[in-house]
Amino acid sequence: MRSLFIIIFICGFNIVAQAQRRQASNNRLGIALDATFFSLNTDDVAVDGKVGWSAGLETRGSSRPYWDMIFGIHLFNNKFSVQEALTLDDIDMSVIGAEVKLLWAYKIENRDYLSLEVGPAVSFNGEFKVANKRYEDSIITGSSAVTVSSFQETSPVNINGIVGLSGGSDQIRFSAHYHYAFLDVLNGKNALSEELNGNMSYITAGVRFYF
Repeated sequence: MRSLFIIIFICGFNIVAQAQRRQASNNRLGIALDATFFSLNTDDVAVDGKVGWSAGLETRGSSRPYWDMIFGIHLFNNKFSVQEALTLDDIDMSVIGAEVKLLWAYKIENRDYLSLEVGPAVSFNGEFKVANKRYEDSIITGSSAVTVSSFQETSPVNINGIVGLSGGSDQIRFSAHYHYAFLDVLNGKNALSEELNGNMSYITAGVRFYF
């Protein structure tokens, strides 16, 4: 899976670079740096979101009056914790992935200072990783008994919707976006052999440097 992320990032960099060269002179290539705030929408396991990170490349350019178009590829490391049922210890976990997005940005009053942004994305992620491997066979709290090893099993591809705001200048912009994965990410089962269900979502907040 790590090799897949590297390939996606290299291909995405080439796509972004080529798109930048083909577009008009007022279009810009940028570097994006974000903090992420993870959530898993599920009734099966109690999940506590923590602060992770995201970094990537974006190209942003004028599409038509009042509208910009944004294409980007981002690597993310979302972090969270679950609770061991017996000891009530917090078990730190994370999920690493890549997101390829295409957003339409409505420029309020047709100026670059502030824009409302929305669009789809495709994300690729690995399994949920445990920071301390001694917890891999633990039972975690939730509506039913679930082992950490079963909870770790995930679907590798998802379809996301993104909505948010960004504001700033031609060279630097601050942004905040909500990302919601429409497809069930959990592939494991509980102790009763019932399928686990859950949808990932996260908030990104950060900065873009354009050149």
